[in-house]
Amino acid sequence: MSFANVFSIPIGNKVLLYAPLHQFTALVNQAALFSIRDSLQRSQLPPPVLQPVVDQLLRQPVPPSKRTGPLDSPVFLGIIPTRGCNMACAYCDFAALKQDSPIMSLPTARQAVDAYFEILRGAATTQADIHFFGGEPFFADQVIHFVVSYANMRAEEYGMTVNFEATTNGLYSANRCRWIAEHFSTIVLSLDGTPDIQDRHRPGINGAPLSDIIIRNAKILSEGPVELVIRACVTAETVVRLPAIAEWISQEFRPSTVCFETLSLSHVAADIAFAPPDPWEFATYFDQAARILHESGIETVISTADLYAPRVSFCPVGKDALIVSPDGAVDTCYLLQKDWESSGLNLRLGWLRESGFELSPVAIQHARDLNVDTRPLCADCFCRFSCAGGCHVNHDTSRPPGGYDDLCIQTRLITVTRLLRQIGQDSLADTWLADRAAAETAVWQPNDRLLCPEVAS
Repeated sequence: MSFANVFSIPIGNKVLLYAPLHQFTALVNQAALFSIRDSLQRSQLPPPVLQPVVDQLLRQPVPPSKRTGPLDSPVFLGIIPTRGCNMACAYCDFAALKQDSPIMSLPTARQAVDAYFEILRGAATTQADIHFFGGEPFFADQVIHFVVSYANMRAEEYGMTVNFEATTNGLYSANRCRWIAEHFSTIVLSLDGTPDIQDRHRPGINGAPLSDIIIRNAKILSEGPVELVIRACVTAETVVRLPAIAEWISQEFRPSTVCFETLSLSHVAADIAFAPPDPWEFATYFDQAARILHESGIETVISTADLYAPRVSFCPVGKDALIVSPDGAVDTCYLLQKDWESSGLNLRLGWLRESGFELSPVAIQHARDLNVDTRPLCADCFCRFSCAGGCHVNHDTSRPPGGYDDLCIQTRLITVTRLLRQIGQDSLADTWLADRAAAETAVWQPNDRLLCPEVAS
């Protein structure tokens, strides 16, 4: 029996016992922790009151699955209709031509859909998922209209269902937005906040304010059958306004989820004095915003603190996603090739040909091997199966365990707070998050494992 992934995090004079692969969390005192540790290390009988805890930890852990064998069930087909965009977000360093980037041809789009459905048919799969990325995918709306129509036709032909998802800036006509609301399963809409924030962060190509259009479309999406996810980028300037932003969203829209993500620092952002928020401030205001949204039945997430199911990879990388660019390149990441190459990564899986996908088994295995087990920084962190190290391209995890950066700190703070709230310890969560000294003791702990490695298995 392995106890390598049972963690203990100090919370004042108590300890949060967390075993993600056992789906178990408990708050215990120090004496109880020592007794539980002795029971696991030396097979000693614990006091009767602690026997249920030990029994939970003696259950066989269920590790997150890793892809193996032939690629027969892609997590989704990703289509990048264009890298172009119709906005000029102030902090965007996505180095693609805004209005002159190549657009995927309709024959290429058709080949991608055909090749994807052939894989699903071979695996006797009845569910298809197609995601659109950009640039701004609806800047090439002809491609999207074609793919939705054609994929629905193929799905009906093969007795499958197909879901469509897109990440979008929301800049299009009301009529197009209504079509999107009727034909898509999920829309992830970039909306950073109230009009003053949105217009400062996300202006048009000519610098014009566009918040009225985006807000109008967010309301249209709220009224349709589509699931709306609002994604807001948070800066050092806007972090204190997260509770107010949450209140505004809950009053104006009906999203299922609001995703708050901190600004990724780039030279473009730095040139205009944009900066990521302090991780301690972000965790505090994120928690306040989450409670406000919860009262309206809206879920609040941050991508590095996903507590719903253990995972070994933060993103599509390693999950056999097939993401097709306008030139027919097939990658496992939707970021630009130059970005992942600058991080020493090769995320190219192959190419789309007339006969179907031409993929390299070596490249597929390489992508599958990019998981939390190969990220040194994450080795002893209790967030390793919820954060999984963050973005492979933008988050350096080559540092030794305990070498946390701001992303790690905010992730650890938010994860502890959410775990405490999950077990009904709301008052303690409030107290702990407000006590900087107590929180620092927990989040700067270099090794969260309950047992040292030599006795953990």
